[in-house]
Amino acid sequence: MSLPNILIIKSDQHNARCLGVNGHAQVKTPNLDQMALEGVNFTSAFVQNPICTPSRMCYLTGEYVHNHGQFGLEAEPYNGCIPADLPSIMSTFKENGYATGIVGHVHVQETWLKPYCDMFRDMYTRTDNCYDAYLDAKGLLPLRDDESWDGVEQTFDACASRLSFEDSCEGYCLQSLVEFLDGKPEGQPFVFQMDPLHPHSDWIPVKEFWDMYDGVKLELPPSADEDLSDKPATQRFVKEYALKYPWLFEPKTYEDGRLRKLRGYYGCISQVDHMVGLVRQRLQEMGLDKDTIIVYCTDHGDFALEHGFLEKAPGISYDAILRTPFIWCWPGGELNTGSVVSEFVESVDLFPTICSLAGVEAPETIDGFDITPMLRGDFTLVRDFVVAEFPLSRTIRTKEWKLCHRPRGITKGMEDAGELYDVINDPWEMTNLYSDPQYREIREELRRTLFEWTQYTSRYGNMWPNTRPGPDNRTIPSELRKSANTEWGSIYL
Repeated sequence: MSLPNILIIKSDQHNARCLGVNGHAQVKTPNLDQMALEGVNFTSAFVQNPICTPSRMCYLTGEYVHNHGQFGLEAEPYNGCIPADLPSIMSTFKENGYATGIVGHVHVQETWLKPYCDMFRDMYTRTDNCYDAYLDAKGLLPLRDDESWDGVEQTFDACASRLSFEDSCEGYCLQSLVEFLDGKPEGQPFVFQMDPLHPHSDWIPVKEFWDMYDGVKLELPPSADEDLSDKPATQRFVKEYALKYPWLFEPKTYEDGRLRKLRGYYGCISQVDHMVGLVRQRLQEMGLDKDTIIVYCTDHGDFALEHGFLEKAPGISYDAILRTPFIWCWPGGELNTGSVVSEFVESVDLFPTICSLAGVEAPETIDGFDITPMLRGDFTLVRDFVVAEFPLSRTIRTKEWKLCHRPRGITKGMEDAGELYDVINDPWEMTNLYSDPQYREIREELRRTLFEWTQYTSRYGNMWPNTRPGPDNRTIPSELRKSANTEWGSIYL
């Protein structure tokens, strides 16, 4: 049997509820829905961090955040501090004879990953930007709108793009995949990762997907106008900011602006979905579909107006950010086609599972589990809780409860700014039971489990010291040693 190809499609910021196959009544995702019907849909998949780089590192290394050590974004002072020999999906499969490539919102340290990729196209680097060059060659660079709109960066507002799908970030990712496949040696198996920016802001889909939701009376989630009085002060701060947000387009009210955001968000999801359909079509035309494992996932979710929030912050304590789509499809493989798996899986499980399916030895550094049995119909419990980490907060979620732990005094005005939710009876996480004495025993048992999990899973031989070697092998001064715990990053707490 020939070695399977592996195609990972990792979108950015896709709320797991916002999929037709997951029960959403309005968002249109026909290609992802079909992929789920022909494959395996994990409905309780969770990421280990609420922001881009740490979460992507978990996927690529199979390690928990406290082990790979990247708590902040790749542009922060930690950049350049990942050891070159830390195993990744790309390095492991490259060493096993695979052609490897990645395109899109790579968002991890380039010097660590690029040496192991036959194609490396980061569309969001500040220098030698491949997507800029592509648009510039066609005279379209002034119309680029995936990161800014007429000089306004990462706007929460939304409208139709002036670009065609072919020239959108998803269209460029598709063209790069085709170029990669055409350029690799015939018969060589491949691992390729497509990282389109959407449905991350800017929520500016091409016109056909913006128009897809024209005239639709978009339904708000039940928590859209929630009273946040029992939540940490940082959440009320984010909501107050949203209420006063300087919208770009008319009408410039919060009520109208949030509906435009939702329309743009759904349009961007449908645009990514369209790319997925074209990818599958191209693989079929090239005779590669039956030999290719496709995984659709995302780095984290988006509030999509849950709790009244416009984007992904403050996301450490909510399923809207931590629960994500996770769909596997392999037409020529022995998967339990059409199955829905409700057992917990984590992003760290991707790496060991594709190793298992390809017959590649997984690195010893991996923390995740091989979930191949689940893909084949054995839904034996792998774990009974999942965990997400941020520098000054940790969240543990079981099937019944969720606890977000924060150090005492971290939030002004709240001595103990924790959160506790009964996710069975309160699936939208609107009632914080943390301070209710009736639930004290549950809260403390979850806190103890979380603490013990940290002890059991820490790979001390792989932990970073307090001072880290910089890119030039010198020590980074203490005043520069920081992660996402900045004024900006604190809103995710």
